[in-house]
This record gives sequence, C-alpha cells and structure tokens, in this order.
Amino acid sequence: MAVPQSSLSIVIPTHDTRELTLACLASLFRSPAPGMEVIVVDDASGDGTAEAVRERFPEAIVLRHEAAERFTRAANAGLARAQGEILLLLNSDTEVEPGGLAELIAVFNREPELGIAGALLHYPDGSPQWSGGREPSPAWFFALASGLPALLQRLPIYRRLKPLAPPGPARVDWVTGAAMAIRRRAWEAAGPLDEGFRFYAQDLDFCLRAGRAGWVVAVRPELPVLHHHGATIGRDPGASRHQQHELLWTDLLRWARKQHGEAWATRAERALRAGAVLRLASRRLASPFVAPHRRAAWREDGKALRAALRALGTGRVEPPAHRPDPPLP
Repeated sequence: MAVPQSSLSIVIPTHDTRELTLACLASLFRSPAPGMEVIVVDDASGDGTAEAVRERFPEAIVLRHEAAERFTRAANAGLARAQGEILLLLNSDTEVEPGGLAELIAVFNREPELGIAGALLHYPDGSPQWSGGREPSPAWFFALASGLPALLQRLPIYRRLKPLAPPGPARVDWVTGAAMAIRRRAWEAAGPLDEGFRFYAQDLDFCLRAGRAGWVVAVRPELPVLHHHGATIGRDPGASRHQQHELLWTDLLRWARKQHGEAWATRAERALRAGAVLRLASRRLASPFVAPHRRAAWREDGKALRAALRALGTGRVEPPAHRPDPPLP
C-alpha cells in the first residue's frame, strides 16, 4: 500500500523543554512534508511550553496534560490522536535535517515490508550517535554495566568494527525512540507502547513485537536527525543524570522478564551486577590518578553506580517525568 504524500503525523512528547521543543518544531516547518500533522504532547510543563508552541507554531496541535503522566503515556496519547499512515515519534531535543521528512515518506513507499524506520542520529558537532542495534543478550548487559564499550570506542579499530553510523540502510532488531517512524499497520499490529516501563525499554519492547509480527525494523540514513543527547535530563525536581543507571537497569530487567522469563532475567541481572562490580573496582584503582577538578564528579558517579546496584534488588526507583537518554552501547 502506497503511503499518501500528506499522511505523516509527527508526535513530540515534552516536559519542561520549551526552547528545545521550539527548535525541534522550527526544523520541521523549515522543510515540511506536504500536509504533515504535528502533535505536541505537553506533559504538565511548568515553563510555558504549550503557550509558546501555540504562539509560534499555530499549525501544530497541542495536547496538554495538567498532571505529569510520564514519557510513555504522553507518547501513546499523541500517537492515538495521530491520523497519518506514517507516525514519527520524536524526542523534544531533536532537529530533523532539511529534506528528511520527504525522504522518509519515499522510503516507506518504496519498501512495503518496512514497519519501523529509525533515524540516523548525530550530535550537534556532526559526529555519529548510536541509532539502533541487536536484541540485548546477557553479554550486552555485562558490557552496559561495566562501561567497557565507552573505553573501547576510543580505539579507532573498535569503531571500524562496530560503527555508530552504518554506511547505508541497516536492518536491526530495534531502534531508539528518540526518532522512530512507524507504519500505521505496524503500529496497529504491535502497539501501543507498554506503559509498564517507567522510563526506558519501551522502544526496545515495541520494535521486537513489530519484528515478531513480520515487519522490518531498520536504521535509515535517509532521515538524518540531530539529537542533543542527554539535553532533557534533570528537568524535574529531584531528577538527575545520576539516576540514569538505576532507571535504565531496572526497566531493562523488567523487559527481560517480560520477553524471556525469570531464569533469563536472572542471568541478565547477574551480568549487570558483575559488570557494575568490575566497573567500581576499576574506578577505585583509578581514583588516585583522577585530576583534582574531576574528583567531586567522580565520587558522585561512584555513588550512582552503587545506588543502581542496590536498586537491582528492589526495583524501587522513582523516575523523573521524561526520560534521560541511555548511555551508548
């Protein structure tokens, strides 16, 4: 089924990110797709986001939550309101490059088996950012907690073997929800996003469900998107970048139990614990060599890792309303 040229709905959940949201909208309306629909879901922002959007971009539809319902519910509310045959979910800290929306529609028209297209993300300086990958394994959980990939990516040979930006279209198991385009029939087969995830893993869970329903999931270079990675962290009272490990690990373990059962999730938790213990031990060895101006942040990072380890046993983490970005694999 061909996608009508005017059948693109863009959904942007936002919470206290007024300037980022306005920049995101400006990028869309600088190079719009014909007849596109833009829906901003203002999740109880206290910074005047909804009013600013209505004033600057009257073409956009604004849905306003008076009480914060968190990222996943805000995303589902916007996607339920959308009318398009392609549904593009965008973080408020993204900006779509000129021509990307028209190219996105063309891709879906050319490839009827494509169900989900993830954008090719990059940082403001143009350097590539992780955009999608394979389904997590216990080894992946260990790597995530250990921080080893962050060290390895400093080696040129590592990024040649595992590039952040594929040279062309790349089939993957899942793409990040920071910029995720969904064919409506794929959404109807696999959606909505699971609101049981407090903060993370709803995109992982959704893409895998779509894949099992027979749809192709891919990273598409035709949709380049600037992503201010981490720019939405800590907008709420009590929210901080140091909650990131707790929020991510506990949601990933929920995903593991949902998708693979308790025994597999237990292996994943052990892998997280082993990786975190290794990371903390390495940090203790490195502590004497940390520059004085970095020591306070170094100690805070260590506290965050220890808190995340404790949270694995309880799963009790109170997340901020809108998700920070996960660390890159």
